Amino acid sequence: MDAGQEIALQEQVPNPVHSAPLIIAVKRAINAVRDETQALRADPTADLKRFEYAKSQALLDLSRARSAVPPNAFSSELKADLSEFKGVLEENVGLLRLHMNAVSEVVQMMSRTMIDFDSDGTYQAPFPEPAR
Repeated sequence: MDAGQEIALQEQVPNPVHSAPLIIAVKRAINAVRDETQALRADPTADLKRFEYAKSQALLDLSRARSAVPPNAFSSELKADLSEFKGVLEENVGLLRLHMNAVSEVVQMMSRTMIDFDSDGTYQAPFPEPAR
């Protein structure tokens, strides 16, 4: 085997060192999403501003690290972290969806109440007259 073939074979084996920046970014993102999920579970009325910032920062870190690590350099540790991140995100999205649905229901009830309160009855269905 000549030196050119040896180099080509070495490039196909993922090097954990090349994955390191992305591993760090993924772990930070996992922590940011987990923190938000835990806060929502502990207090459904929690202020999510600080978590929004942390998740935005994590997304920026992920984007930067991702551009520095080619897919053929993804180590098995990185692949495992990405799989964990997917699960953490799915849990977070499910919980946020639940909260958004609850907020939507409350808004709909408030809207109906306000419309009923402001209405003079012109467009309401008439009540049946009492029998004589």
